Amino acid sequence: MPGIGCGYGGVWRAGRRQGRERAGGNRLLGRGLRLGRIFGVPIRLDLSWFIGLAIFTTLSHDVWSPRVTGLAAVALSLLFTCAFFTSVLAHELSHALAARVLGIGTMEISLLVFGGVARIVSEPADAAGEALMAMAGPLTSVSIAGLLWLCSQLVGGWPGDLIALLGLANLVLAAFNLLPGFPLDGGRVARAVVWRVTGRRLLATQVTAWFGRGLALLLIAGGGVAVVLLHTPRYLLHVALGLFLWNAASQGERAARQVERYAPHDAFTHLKS
Repeated sequence: MPGIGCGYGGVWRAGRRQGRERAGGNRLLGRGLRLGRIFGVPIRLDLSWFIGLAIFTTLSHDVWSPRVTGLAAVALSLLFTCAFFTSVLAHELSHALAARVLGIGTMEISLLVFGGVARIVSEPADAAGEALMAMAGPLTSVSIAGLLWLCSQLVGGWPGDLIALLGLANLVLAAFNLLPGFPLDGGRVARAVVWRVTGRRLLATQVTAWFGRGLALLLIAGGGVAVVLLHTPRYLLHVALGLFLWNAASQGERAARQVERYAPHDAFTHLKS
């Protein structure tokens, strides 16, 4: 579930208890815009997604120079950002479909400022199910990256550049999410390994959540140093990303405690970059 697009990298996944949201016949669902359903899974644009749209469109504006400049570059950046979030949606759908194979439903998929989240109704029953569900997202992103790279070899000009950059962005998305810090996908795989070895899901969550917070600290520190040394606010995005990841890791650990102690069948968020 990292900045998304232009090589800034990924999405997060964290656990938290969710109440059921009611649209009341409106297209608004919770804090965002309800888009419809794909494979029976409700899709929602969180209000924060529009902030992400503006951020990543702005950051990718200079990528097209000198081939494309001005308003055309802005339009191309907007197209790139929307296309990449479509890839993020595919990443999240793969989690939801893997959950369905395990007999677990998905309440909704939300697209957020830094990525997406598939909110599943319960945790996997065993470590193998956890690993299967976690790996579905990165495998999908790598597959998309490979297909886009092949397509980019057949197309020239700015369309080829756009396709190639989308492929690279999907590869970065997969790579970031495979880092072994909860609640990233790699952290969930690591949690499955620790869970399998120890037989204690909560302990596995606590261990991998600390790895997630360690990654968050690296992002915060690295972004802060880059801002000071390079005299640019551009890397404040990394700081914000680190804070987001820290919160997601802590939130996921708290949710695991609640699920373990009180309500094993409460909704659990499998969040993805």
